[in-house]
Formats: sequence, structure tokens, C-alpha cells
Amino acid sequence: MRVAIYIRVSTKLQEDRYSLKAQTTELTRYAESQNWKIIDIFKDVDSGTKLDKDGLEAMLDQVEDGKIDIVLCIEQDRLSRLDTIKWEYLKGVLRDNRVKIAEPGNIVDLSNEDDEFISDLKNLLAQRSRRDLLRKMMRGKRQKTREGKVWGKQPEEYHYNKETEEVTVNEERSWIIPFIDSLYIEKGLGANAIAKELNKISKTAEGKLWTNQQVLGKLKNPAYHGVLQKTFSNGETITVPGVYPPLRSELMYARIQNILKKRYRRKPAEPHFLRDVTIMCSTCQREISVKKHYTYSRDKTKKYGIFLLTHTNEITQSKCIAKPVINDKRVKYRIAKAVKDILTDTNKITEYIDSDFDETELFRIDADVKKLQKLDADVRTKMDKLLDLYLDDKWPKEKLDERYRMLEEQAKRIEADLKEKNRKRALIQSDKLNYDTVTEFFSIASRFEELLEPADQQRLIGSLFPTATLDTEKNRLTLHALLPQQVTVDVNIPIESIEEVTEREIMEQAKIRYIKAQQILNEQKGLSLEALSRLIGSQPTTLKWDQERFGAFKHLAPNKQSSAVRQQRVALLKEELRRDPAISGRQLENKTGINRKMIYKLIEEEGLKQ
Repeated sequence: MRVAIYIRVSTKLQEDRYSLKAQTTELTRYAESQNWKIIDIFKDVDSGTKLDKDGLEAMLDQVEDGKIDIVLCIEQDRLSRLDTIKWEYLKGVLRDNRVKIAEPGNIVDLSNEDDEFISDLKNLLAQRSRRDLLRKMMRGKRQKTREGKVWGKQPEEYHYNKETEEVTVNEERSWIIPFIDSLYIEKGLGANAIAKELNKISKTAEGKLWTNQQVLGKLKNPAYHGVLQKTFSNGETITVPGVYPPLRSELMYARIQNILKKRYRRKPAEPHFLRDVTIMCSTCQREISVKKHYTYSRDKTKKYGIFLLTHTNEITQSKCIAKPVINDKRVKYRIAKAVKDILTDTNKITEYIDSDFDETELFRIDADVKKLQKLDADVRTKMDKLLDLYLDDKWPKEKLDERYRMLEEQAKRIEADLKEKNRKRALIQSDKLNYDTVTEFFSIASRFEELLEPADQQRLIGSLFPTATLDTEKNRLTLHALLPQQVTVDVNIPIESIEEVTEREIMEQAKIRYIKAQQILNEQKGLSLEALSRLIGSQPTTLKWDQERFGAFKHLAPNKQSSAVRQQRVALLKEELRRDPAISGRQLENKTGINRKMIYKLIEEEGLKQ
């Protein structure tokens, strides 16, 4: 029998602890005792949840070339802790090539249903043991907290001795708490002002400048009046008094919390059409918020509120290379226009939606799926390595927990994206996702411009587009429309420039002024342009420009300087002079209503008495 020996550890730490050499020695002796011919020894220092490992892939190449009859490993979990889909793929390759899995003392024939069932159980147990280890870790930390034992990184005002498990005051930093309390309670300074005062005296323990968030953390932390308090991922909060040497009294802590509640009592956010949309920055992958900013008129007499799309806080904004600050006016009009274009002109759909729901799109989805699968494998490898670091007991457990939670959230998002991509592929293949279904979905948004209340606009847009991505480099906001089929379609909204917004607003104001002027003329027919301008509150020249943009006003009195009026007057004078060539200027004025100076001017210029 031809055998391939496969050995694996998750990380370099395990390579030292569990010894690849020891596995090799034991498996080589076992193969020789069975009179098997060793074809090659394959090894990996990588996660068991990952399929694309160099050693494993090299071994599978030999399997598919028909060079191997048995894969020998210490335990099956060395070969696989794969999820169901990847495990089925691996079994399929081995089964199709009639290759068995062997452990010392046991052989599994995957073509045998009973053997395959046992092998599946081992794979599930390997996955479960990994989850059990995590649960035990968290249970241990909760129990340690209940016993009043601290763990992880401690506040800089304390020292923690791991050997004696004793917490003592750090005399070099203990002054910080009474200093902050004094400024906050006695002088009434806020967190920003206190941070500035601290920076005049000292930096943080890490040698950095103090921030308002760090000051707030000190004000809110119950450790400084002796209390150990931890909140865990299962929602449980454990509180143990008398653990830390107190640096402030419990009464002082209560006073501080009371003031904090009053100062930081948040008002409900003002409604905004993008308030319910989770917007991410394409540059730094952090969230973008809708923030209200106030500005003033040039003479400082009027205050205006404007909404900006920017990062939630100054620190995040400063770290982002793009540093986005987008006035909401630059996207609101374009969103309404996109909805209208999609509903009224099928030729314009491709301007906003970069998909034809065809073979090209399917190819793109398949490429995305492969990337997500690789990303998923990488994340799970990192999670496995964190477990090894945790067991090594050389790293701060609090930091490892925080990192693990981040990876866990990332893994969940990747899994959700994979499911969504597969749903989208199936819908396109069955012709259940096309331009018609998208247009039908967008018909709901046709009411957007009709909704006058910002809260109604907020609910509508939030329900249609739960998420979005702001890309300042490409100058666009991509709305991720969530269709009833639970798949997303990206709608690319170009962001207007400041000049485009200004020009559009000027035109909108001109249209409003034009409509108002026409309404006045409908009620007061025959008004002159000068009289109309006084009623509107605009210059006559401005109303002339409005007529050039939108058409001549109806019922407006003719311009006295116009050629049509002059011709009309000349005709009246000719008729009167024909009847009575000796008629006087006063008589002409009474009969025609034309000013006498104008009469004399027209008679001379037109030669009416020749």
C-alpha cells in the first residue's frame, strides 16, 4: 500500500510545543510496521479550518495522479477541521480516487457508508472542540471576575502583580484621578478643557496627548472607587466591590455620574433622509455619520444649519486619508433624479446600475465568491492563531478577546456576503433578477420628492437602502438597495460639485420667482415690468433674465421703449393727422393719450407733417 503521511500544526507556537518531528517519527514507524510504502511526507503550519494549504494541496495533487492509496495522520483533526462544504469537497477527492484515511490503529474507507459517517462525526467533533475551548475560556474569565480577580490590562493608576494577584496603587500616576475630579466638580470644566490642563502637566502612560474620551473614561470607571466591573459578550455584567484601592470616594463617583447624565443627555437626532442608512467610507472602512453643522451669514446676523456626511469623531476623521466632508445637498437631488430616471427611462438605468444581470454578472459574482472564500479562510486562520496565543499565556487576554471579537464579526459579515452572492447568482440564472424587477422595486421610491416631512423621507430611504458606501476618490455615493429577494443591487449616485449645486439652486430660485410673478400678473393684468419688480422684490433686469430662461410673462404691459409700441403710436398719430392736418399738439395728446413731448418727437423723427 502506498501511503502519504500528513502532519499539521496551527502555528509556529504549536510547532514547537507539539513537534512536527514527533508526529513524523510516530507515523513513519507505524507505516513501516504495516509494511506500507511511504510516498512522501506532507506538512502544514496552518489552520485546520483552511482548505487551501500548501502541504494539503500538494498531497491532493498526488492523490489525483493516482500515486497514493492511504493518507496517514496522527488524528483526523490534523487533516481537517473544515466546515461542511469544504469537508465534503475533501472527502470527494479522496473517495473518487479510492484513497482511505488512516490513524494509528484505525483505517476509514470513505466508500463505506458507516466509515464515512464515523469520519463525519470526527470532523464535527473537531469543530465542536474548538468552540468548546472558546466557551471554556470565557467561563473561566467570568469565574475569575466573580472571585474578584483582575485580568487583562489595568488602569495606569494601579500596578498588578500576576504572581500574588495583588493590585496596588501606582504612586507615580495616582495623582491623575483627584486632579481630574477637582477640575470637573469644583471648577466645572468639561472633558476637553480637562484634557488641555493635563497636557500642560503630563502625557498619558503611553506618552501620547490626552483626549476628551480618555478623560471621560476616567470619570466613568468604577475601578477608582474600588469596584471591579466587567461586561461580557453574553450580556452579563459582573460587579465586585473592594477589589481596587480607592482613589475617589463612592460619593464623589455618584456626584460625577449625576453631572455626566445632565451634561451628556442626548437629544433625539434631527430627522434626515440618510439618517437610517449605514454609510461606510471606502477609504478607511469606518462609518460615516450625518452631522449637523452651523454656519453664519456674512454679516453674522443669521445662523444656518447644514448637514454634512463625515466621520463620527475627529480622531477617526484625522486618521482617514480621504477626510470626507460632503454637504448633503450634493447627493439629495441626484438620488431623487436617479429614482426618476430609472422609472421613466430604461436607457438610463445603466448610468446608475453597473449590471446587466447576464453571464458577465455571473462571472463577476463567481470571482467575488472566490475572494470571499479566501478571505473567510484567512480570518478563520487568524482566529485559530489567537487561540494558540491565548493558550501560550504570554499575551494580554483582554487584547486577544477584543481582537477575537473583531475577527468573529468579520467572519459573520463574510458568511452573510457569501449567502447573498449565492442567492443573487441563483436569481439571475432563473431570470428572477433583471431590470424589470429592479424597476418594480424602485417604484416605491417614486414618492420621495412628495414627502415633505424629513422623518418620512428618512423612513423611506432607510427601508430601501439599509447600507451605502461613500467613495470620495470616485466622487460617488453607492446605495446598496435591498430587494425583497434578499439580494442587494448597487445604485451609483454621482456627487455634485459645489458649482453644480450653486447653479442648480440659482435656477430653482429663479423658477420659484418666475411662477410667483406670473401668479401676480394673472391677478393684476397689465402691470408694467417696473411695478411687477417692486411687488416681487427683485430688479427688473432679473425678471428679464427669468423671461429669457422660462418664456415671456403673460398679461405684462408692453415695454414703452419697444418697437411695437412705437409703431402703434405712429399709426395713431398718422390717422389723426390725416383727418385734421392742422390739429394741435394738445389736441393730439387728448385724443391719443400719448405724452405731448413724445408726440413732437415722433412727428419730427417719422416726418409725419411732411
